[in-house]
Amino acid sequence: ADVINFDGQGVISYRFKVKKMKIIKDVIALRFKTSESEGVILHGEGQQGDYITLELRKAKLLLQINLGSNQYGSILGHTSVTTGSLLDDNHWHSVVIERYRRNVNFTLDGHTQHFRTNGEFDHLDLDYEVSTTCM
Repeated sequence: ADVINFDGQGVISYRFKVKKMKIIKDVIALRFKTSESEGVILHGEGQQGDYITLELRKAKLLLQINLGSNQYGSILGHTSVTTGSLLDDNHWHSVVIERYRRNVNFTLDGHTQHFRTNGEFDHLDLDYEVSTTCM
């Protein structure tokens, strides 16, 4: 496990040891505290269109993930799940995203949502970097 800590304004990028990651299982755990109701907390994407984004929208936590879509539009992998409310309260909040293939557990402050991603693909193909934003 790797740990990233920061205070203040800005962006931190974490670079993987290998340039491309084809991930079948991942666990992302973080804590955040903010007084802002909008902003990107975490983002990673790949050249094939895969991505994972965790952001605040209207003080709610939004997870967007795409394990792949095809060029013909018959496979649409975009999945979006929202949880929580009033998260711009300047208190610490804990988030855990556990994914194995298309099955995801999305936990905010001990409350878990279980869902399955859209589409047919089960790998998250990311390029060598994930970015986090200070808010």
